Amino acid sequence: MRTRALSAAVVLAALLVLGGCTTKVVTSDSVTPLNTATATGTGRTLAAPDMAEMTFGVSALEPEADVALEKVSAAAASITEAVKKAGVSADDIQTANVSVYPEYSGYDDGTPQISGYRASVQVRVKVRDLGTLGDVIAAASGAGANEIGGPSFMLDDDAGAQDEAITDAIADARRRAETMAKATGKSLGAIVSVAETGVSIPPIYHGVEARAAADGAGVPIEPGQLDVTANVTVVFELK
Repeated sequence: MRTRALSAAVVLAALLVLGGCTTKVVTSDSVTPLNTATATGTGRTLAAPDMAEMTFGVSALEPEADVALEKVSAAAASITEAVKKAGVSADDIQTANVSVYPEYSGYDDGTPQISGYRASVQVRVKVRDLGTLGDVIAAASGAGANEIGGPSFMLDDDAGAQDEAITDAIADARRRAETMAKATGKSLGAIVSVAETGVSIPPIYHGVEARAAADGAGVPIEPGQLDVTANVTVVFELK
């Protein structure tokens, strides 16, 4: 058995030489711990929203389910046309949450008595020109929307804001690590690893009442600023 193993090793060495190949073995001492400092960092930046989302709903109570559904469907179509005329693209309009259910007036000999059928439908709208948002709300209200939700302000493209927050978070982690290094009589070296542990951009939500929307040609809108927050964990070499 030993003779066969030796022969195989000789053959392998010969093949490597004939083929012009060389091998290099790299070893590392996995027992010795790395001389590092780990720090977390938080970065924040403000960004002006450039888009808002609204929901315009309509509901109706009728004796028959099909009549109730037909009524709200016609109202939803009117709302859709109204917001289009106010400048919303057809690609940014979506029908959502269509429902029909019975409503009860009480019981007769233990049997629930249906008083009618409630139908509802919502039209979800994205408004990309915030200057027209007040007019869009007023147009939807005038077209029959009696359930108005929003606006929720957000960013259409948040990549730039996320990049700024992450950059600030890494700088914050470096400041923390420098404090730790100084306390131990060392200095920071290169970054060994970095990991993003979360980026959040909570939308700004403002409530708009249907009455307020119907009072004038446009609802006054103040978008405010979005608070973009990023968290990272960075490992630094210590020298």
